[in-house]
Amino acid sequence: MSTTRYSAMSVHQRLWGACLIGRHALCSALMLLAACSSSGGDSGPETNSPLAIPMALVVNQDDTTMTTLRLDGKHSPVIGTLSLGPVQADAIGGVTFSLGEWIFVTNTNTNKVAAIDPIGALTPILESFLDANPANPLVKIGERPTRIYRDPVDKEVLWTMNDGDAATGIDRVANCSRGGSVSVLHNSHLGVGGEKPRVTSIACLSGKGEHRIAFARPPAIAQENAYVSSKTTGLISVLLPVLTADGNVAWSEFFVKIDLCDTAKETLLGHGACDVDATTPNHSLPTGMFWSQATEKIYSYLSGYEAVVEIDPETLTVTRTVSITLPAPSATLYHSVGITPNGQSLLLVGEDATSDPTTVIGKFGAIDLTAPVLSVTPFSIPQLENVRPASFQFTPDGKRLYLSLSNKISDLAFAAQAHNLKLDRLLVFDPSTLPATPTFVAEVSLPAADVHAMDLWITGPQGAGSAKGVVVTNATAGVNGTVSLINAATNTITGTIQVGRNPKQVTVYYVGLAANDNQATPIW
Repeated sequence: MSTTRYSAMSVHQRLWGACLIGRHALCSALMLLAACSSSGGDSGPETNSPLAIPMALVVNQDDTTMTTLRLDGKHSPVIGTLSLGPVQADAIGGVTFSLGEWIFVTNTNTNKVAAIDPIGALTPILESFLDANPANPLVKIGERPTRIYRDPVDKEVLWTMNDGDAATGIDRVANCSRGGSVSVLHNSHLGVGGEKPRVTSIACLSGKGEHRIAFARPPAIAQENAYVSSKTTGLISVLLPVLTADGNVAWSEFFVKIDLCDTAKETLLGHGACDVDATTPNHSLPTGMFWSQATEKIYSYLSGYEAVVEIDPETLTVTRTVSITLPAPSATLYHSVGITPNGQSLLLVGEDATSDPTTVIGKFGAIDLTAPVLSVTPFSIPQLENVRPASFQFTPDGKRLYLSLSNKISDLAFAAQAHNLKLDRLLVFDPSTLPATPTFVAEVSLPAADVHAMDLWITGPQGAGSAKGVVVTNATAGVNGTVSLINAATNTITGTIQVGRNPKQVTVYYVGLAANDNQATPIW
């Protein structure tokens, strides 16, 4: 694995300030401590050089575009907007970036991945749309690429989850016969001698549905392998690296596949018993995949069974299972699971929408993965009353947890619950006490919108940085949305910037972020 030639530049940037701005204002609201008129004092490249600009990559789903915002408080906050394909609603699946300082965006409708050079000019440049390897057209991006992941071992490698035909789950583009596929991309650094991104491998999967991936890593095992879950089939495929004749690495599905079927659970859900050869889809619905550095095990959240399973990467078997359904009289339903940065605990997030006709109660719980017996510890947090938790992220140092809320009220059974529900909020917690109760820190009111997405601007020690700022999108279908910039020190909004229609995703990027291992830990 090579190393990047860049350092984490954003640790030298000014902190955000409190100036309110419009789309083209020259006095940016992104400075936390410096006034709008301040200048000088930063080391590194010129202030308008791409090497010096931490950026927020905002996906405008109704435009099929990506707007880039600078986060250093210098010049106009809007750097530019790139078209990422024909305008089609929700065409963009995911965004990530590599150690080689390329940005990658999947387009689910065109079966391509946009390769963007973020630092070769004053604005990010769309270099190409990747769909196949020119030297071997059979190696390609599969059908309906959705999530895209950076490989945690070789960070110049990217993985796309190709979910296949929306109706059948079969990847027709890759000619897979049983399910979807994953495609592997590679690049090296920009500059002289660097390789531009290319597709290097594709592997068909036995499973159908939404695919998620986690990687088992050395020293737990001799070489990295990948675990890909398939939601519709209820199966986990194990992918192993294979050295090809030309010296490249390809990935293929190992003959051992982990069938998540549980006869007792299937019967309880009104279905038949599990088969013996894993050919019949089950109803476990794997919805999250996590690697724990604390236990050196893989964990999969099974939303259909309301359970979490532990997988040993050496034996390729399920070693422990824990139900996340709390015993009566609890009415808590956990719907999301995430892993803490240190790998010690799983955070469970959900709600109780039935026990009190006037109040929806947001709920946290935790599973200590290092305990001899896996069990759920529920928490009672008063600040979660009248909220519906949505997505969440940890800072790499494990000292902050940011929780966005759902504004959905249409499925609530009681009118009083809808009336009392808090909308358009971001909640901040200190989770460093996990697996004990997290501590409430702050509540931030956001501009009104249908949904809010977020990402964190992280700076500091490698792999243990803290939040310098929070970038939150305010998205409503069919109309231009905005991005709110939040000072992580004061938990206040310092500026709101107009972007494109329905900005439902945001990713923070700066040169050296991948090398510094300081991207915030997302729910998935």
